[in-house]
Parts: sequence; C-alpha cells; structure tokens
Amino acid sequence: MAILKSKKEKFPNYDDFLETTKGKKYAPVYLFIGEEDFFSEECIDRVVRDLLPAETKAFNLDVVYGSKADASQVLAHAASFPMMNDRRVVVIKEFDKLLSSDSVKELVSTYVTRPLESTCLVLLAEKPDFRTKPFTDLKKTGAVFSFNPLYDNQIPVWIAARCKKMGKEADIEACHLMQAYVGNSLRAIQNELDKLFTYLGERMRVTPEDVADVVGISRGFTVFDLQNAIGKKNISDAIRIVKRMIETGEAPQLSIVMLTRYFNLVWKVQDMLKYGASEHEVIAATRISPYYFKDYAEAARRFSSSQIENSFSVLLDADLQLKSTSPDPYHLMEMLVYSLIHDIKSTETVSL
Repeated sequence: MAILKSKKEKFPNYDDFLETTKGKKYAPVYLFIGEEDFFSEECIDRVVRDLLPAETKAFNLDVVYGSKADASQVLAHAASFPMMNDRRVVVIKEFDKLLSSDSVKELVSTYVTRPLESTCLVLLAEKPDFRTKPFTDLKKTGAVFSFNPLYDNQIPVWIAARCKKMGKEADIEACHLMQAYVGNSLRAIQNELDKLFTYLGERMRVTPEDVADVVGISRGFTVFDLQNAIGKKNISDAIRIVKRMIETGEAPQLSIVMLTRYFNLVWKVQDMLKYGASEHEVIAATRISPYYFKDYAEAARRFSSSQIENSFSVLLDADLQLKSTSPDPYHLMEMLVYSLIHDIKSTETVSL
C-alpha cells in the first residue's frame, strides 16, 4: 500500500516500517512520532501479532502511559527476559511525558543505546525534542518513524489501496464518495469499510452505489436519490433532495461529479442496448452493479442522445461557475436540477 511522503518528513514513514519489518525482523527499539495515530496503532498491532503468539501474549506484553508510569518500573519491564517465547513487547504511550527530569532522560538514554535484544520497545511521543536525550540517541539508531496525516488528495488513493489489501477492488468514484461522507479520519474510514465489506459479502467490487447504501444513508446523504429523481423527471423530489443534501453539508462539487458519472453510464447503456447488446454484456462493459442495472436501463430509455449530450454541457457550466465564482450552493444546485429536468421534459424519449 503506497503512501506518498511529504517533502517535510525527516524520518521514514509507515510504508518504510512495513518494508523493514518484512520477515518479522524487528529492532529492539522504535520511536513513533506524528499525528496520525491510526498508522502507529497499526504498526504496534503488527509488532504484537508477529512477535507474540496468542498463548504467550499475556506474559510478554506491557502497555503503559508515560503520564502515569514510573521510569524505573518501565525500564524494568523492558529489561526483563520473555517467558516461554523469544521476544517480549513493551509499549510506552505518551513517552515524552515519562521524561520528567534530566536523570530520567539519562536513564532512558542508557537503555536505548544498549537495549535488550529480546525486547521490542515501542515508544510513542507527541512532542519529541530531538535536541535532547534520549531523542538524540534514538535518532542516531535509525529507530524513528514519522506518521503524518495524509493530504486530502491522498485519501481516495489510500481507500482504494486499503480495499485491495482487504481483498476487494474499489472504483475510484466510490473512494471519493467515501471520503466525502466520512472525511479524512483513517480510523473512521476503516470502521465504515468494515461495515461495507460485511454488506458486500462475496461481491468483489466496491461501487459508489454500495458506499451510498451503507455509509451515505446513515449520514443523510442522498446523491443517488438525486440522480434517480432526475432520471425519473421528478423535479419536486429532486429539489427536495437537493435542499436536504445542502442542509446536511453535501458539497455541490461531489454532486456534479456523480451526476456526470451517472449520465455517462446512462449514455453507455443506451448506446449498447441500441445495438442489441444483452443485459449481461452491458453490465460487463459498464461495470454497473446488477443490483442497479434496471434503473440505468430505464433511464437510458427515457433520455434521447441529445438530452444526454445537453446534460454534460449543463453540468460543465455548473462546474465552471462553482470554480470561478462563489455561488449560493442551494441556488446553484436548484438551477442545475431544473436545467437537467426541464430539458428532459421538453424532448422525446428513446425506443430501445
């Protein structure tokens, strides 16, 4: 799972940690820094899973908080030999809060420069000062890994990679929709992915419709309700849905992207059905979920090719307006819906 590095990073990152620990080869000391605790927790879970068999975990795992622990007791844990296993794991969260005095700093520094090889000591620091001990010594050992939050444009890529790691493929539109619904919290995204995968069962592909069904409904988002209302030429429902979407914080940009995707799929379905393709062939070519194919096929029969062509022009105009001015989001979406449905109502339907 490739995570892009920030140019400001001074230390190896999450991907580097996974690479260096292949084959379950772990150093005796690690320092994890950075604000993205989802990455640090995943790395800790990996350490524990790789080094501690379930039957010996209770004897060889210690997790303490620096704000509540005594330094000498923590180091005593680290200096203890494992029981019925080759390694033991000691995790110190809030490590920087453990360093209450110069004598404690020196004591910890002495250990990290000559650690017990059978112990894997993992330190998590919120605000490390690399000008002072023991951080200067930890930096020299190459045991420091930095876990920074991802940028906005990295989140959909991470979601896609996460789905692949979990055994499924995700449409990039589905990944963008997931981000729009959940935000940039990796932990919150993972929680929603767990629910989504339960919903999918044996199905191997994640579609935007799946994300809307599982994640969107619980948050009141109705982008697919909007496209269905437009597809059925129901302007009152479409306007009501737009109002609810704006009230719940749905970005117009996302709606425009998803509506463009919708009309693009309707156009492909229409074109293939017109030339005699079977339902199975259309589904295979468009990758529309069989659960939703009927809606797309019915829309393809309602719209003419000129209507669909016009929809792309209307959506492009709305997108340009959104990027070049600061329009009222409700007014923009209301006019967009009216333009799409008004044109649809004023022209003929298609016989397929």
